[in-house]
Amino acid sequence: MVRSTRSSDMAFTLLELLIAIAIIVILAGLVLVVGTRARAKARAASCMNQMRQIGMALGMRAERGIPAHWPHRVERWSTHEPLLLCPAGPQEGMTNYGVNERLVGKPFQGADTGVVVLLYESKRAGTLIAGDESDVDERHLGGCNYVFLDGHAKWSKEVPEFGP
Repeated sequence: MVRSTRSSDMAFTLLELLIAIAIIVILAGLVLVVGTRARAKARAASCMNQMRQIGMALGMRAERGIPAHWPHRVERWSTHEPLLLCPAGPQEGMTNYGVNERLVGKPFQGADTGVVVLLYESKRAGTLIAGDESDVDERHLGGCNYVFLDGHAKWSKEVPEFGP
């Protein structure tokens, strides 16, 4: 059997080359989408961890009422200054987390602490942030992180009731 050694037998055709490039582009696009979503989930998890730490510090004061100047109190306890700023939120103030305004300055004596929001992600950034359901910023994948009075934290697309 005689084999042909012409170079055209071993070369790629233009169609084969275009198909290979298209497959590479599709795979790169899939990796980019998955990577972007993974980074967003990592930011949300980092934010929730920070909020849980702040919530533990503030939750110990709930029976006496949350002080209006709560970011200054938390800052004293923390050696990690960006603890008060969500990486995905506005960065111009001291904090971009908000405290439930119904808990500021008033002692909480409710029985069901697992349904009362203590801390949430605010649309605003500043020094003293206290608000209600209308101030919630859905910055993490269309939802928001919340910390409740009993210390648990969760991400949700639905805004829970703030009230005691």
